[in-house]
Amino acid sequence: MNTVTDTATGVDLGNERAAVDRSLFEPEEGEAPFARTVLTTPLHLSVAAESRTNLWTQWNGHTTPDVLTDPGDEYRALRGAAALADISPLVKYRIAGRDALACLERLVTRGLAALEIDSALHVVFCEGNGFVLGDGLLFRLAEDEFRLVTEETHLAWLLDSAEGFRVRIEDVSATLAALSLQGPLAAFCLAGAGVAGIADLPPAAACWSELAGMPVYVSRTGASGDLGYELWMDPEDAPHVWRHLMEKSGQYGLRPSGFALRELARLEAGLPRAGRDYLSAFAAINRADALTPFDLWANPVIDFGKPVFNGRAALRRLADAPPRCRLVSLVVDGLAPVRFAAVSLDGRAIGTATTTGFSPALGANIALATLDAAALSALSFTVKAEIRDGIAVRDLLLAARIMGEPAWNPPRRRAVPALFTA
Repeated sequence: MNTVTDTATGVDLGNERAAVDRSLFEPEEGEAPFARTVLTTPLHLSVAAESRTNLWTQWNGHTTPDVLTDPGDEYRALRGAAALADISPLVKYRIAGRDALACLERLVTRGLAALEIDSALHVVFCEGNGFVLGDGLLFRLAEDEFRLVTEETHLAWLLDSAEGFRVRIEDVSATLAALSLQGPLAAFCLAGAGVAGIADLPPAAACWSELAGMPVYVSRTGASGDLGYELWMDPEDAPHVWRHLMEKSGQYGLRPSGFALRELARLEAGLPRAGRDYLSAFAAINRADALTPFDLWANPVIDFGKPVFNGRAALRRLADAPPRCRLVSLVVDGLAPVRFAAVSLDGRAIGTATTTGFSPALGANIALATLDAAALSALSFTVKAEIRDGIAVRDLLLAARIMGEPAWNPPRRRAVPALFTA
């Protein structure tokens, strides 16, 4: 009889989903806070029980599955049915108090007056010179309570920036587990699991519901470029919610998925990720490595009607100036790996490909790359891929061109009601 052993914890998972042993997540008495080199999420054992590959990677200091079963099977589930993933390693902040809205208006580039309770907005925050520190999803949970979800940690900057405001900011990452349920049948999966009225939830809206008797905050959000939802819950409830979804929604083709699929999905959707496709301005060693909202997004939401926000004066000047560079999606000839490859035009370096991969939707290699703005009108570029054969390395020059639209952007992503067949 085949059994599965989790490499992070050494637990024999057997053939059944293991019950969660809280001792794996709670520090032992007297244990130093830095003693554990591998962090696990509240869903670790639930996810590990689904693994048939034992392929793991690191995400914000947590061990997370890279591929659970088969890359092709996981992709087909995402684009043809639904895929479920643990996204607990995302960084989550609670921002609350009578000045919470005023504080956030000062920090982010877009206006928040129209942000209703139980809804979310994509926000960007910059330093004083207009360079991006990070971006994320901002939820309004109550009149004076918000949740900011980001890829990287920004607590020190948030606390410094909140000085003088009557607001409390705390990192709630460890006390909030999260799941991503994405794909055309995602609404069917949630409805089948007991979430009433989910098909009528508009994009970027959220609501409270119950799954397996557990309270869950469900938002119509995600980074897949498709119809999808994210579920936020207490850590101790997460394994039960995972099991309930897998049991009740298997009839719709729901499959568990790993981090590699999340990366491929956002690549096909043309979505940059902090730390991969751009550096926070505080992390950039050279000024040339720091990017502005105009460099990263084709139509960044910047509300110059707000009298004050971080970087406003600099962004106002940049809005009227020619762009310096731009993040674009490329189609690359051939199938050679081109991660972090140099992009050139007529022999001159003009940028770098950061996220790359094979797009099943296009049947081609694609990449996110930051290119000099002056070169964007060119019809073709050259991408240098390094091909390794043992200890030997050879360069391969591949032709590439800018994609007019993301590889994946179906209308159902924004449609209401959200009930679709595969």
